[in-house]
Amino acid sequence: MKQVVNKIAFVLIMTGGVFLATSCQFLESPEEELQGEPLARVYNRYLYKSDVLDLIPDEMTETDSLAFLQNYINVWAKDQLMIYKAEYNLTESQKNFDKQIEEYRNDLLKFAYQQEYIHQNLDTVVADSTIYKNYQTSSNDFKLKENIVKANYVIVNKEAPDLKKAIKWFSSTKPQDEEDLHDFAIKYAYRYSLSDSSWMEFDNLKKLIPFGAEDEKTIISNPEVYEFADATNVYLVKIWAYKLKGDRAPLAYSKEIINNILLNQRKLILLKGLEQKLLEDALEKKEFEVY
Repeated sequence: MKQVVNKIAFVLIMTGGVFLATSCQFLESPEEELQGEPLARVYNRYLYKSDVLDLIPDEMTETDSLAFLQNYINVWAKDQLMIYKAEYNLTESQKNFDKQIEEYRNDLLKFAYQQEYIHQNLDTVVADSTIYKNYQTSSNDFKLKENIVKANYVIVNKEAPDLKKAIKWFSSTKPQDEEDLHDFAIKYAYRYSLSDSSWMEFDNLKKLIPFGAEDEKTIISNPEVYEFADATNVYLVKIWAYKLKGDRAPLAYSKEIINNILLNQRKLILLKGLEQKLLEDALEKKEFEVY
């Protein structure tokens, strides 16, 4: 990698790719002695080999490494030139960011302290009864924004053994056929979902199954087995439960959303209590006074 860096330095100097702000030669300084040979300079600011060696991915070819370094040096130079011009052209008042820096640091400190306080004090266990009560009293807040379904599906290569049997098993409700289908899916399916009671967005199912141009509501409400095929795979799918956009979302589908809402409410209460406690303690200890 050092050879690549040496080569790029030579190429850039010969082609004028290194941004030099003046025509004077490099002068060795104590900083250069510590950091090694510079690759580029903008006024009195230097980019050293040691600054870029670790940035080049090991898997890059020499040609790609040269291109990477050329781009990196040019970007670095443009940044340095912009900074130099800003330093030269802006007034002292315009360059004074002490207040903004202090405010930004204070915001970071407050945020870090609040997060640690929450981590140490937040009760993250939300009882199922609490979630259910919230669901019952906030029914208008849980309207579906998209169609959701419960579905069984199997995606398998057309050349898989016993495929005809699997298609038959997929339509069957006999326990033995269901067991045989599950064993088949484990062995041969590219992807499958069987006896999963979880709700999923229909748009996500469409990414897996090539339903075609048929009306979405018609597909969802059809309890029959769909069978599709392309050049490689066979797709078996049966939608056995559904809710349409605008319907009330099922509790199981809304549970995680409600859980997060309640936890966020607890966080706000916790932080409000922290602020009040800090204020009261400071007043009691005479650490805070209003004149």
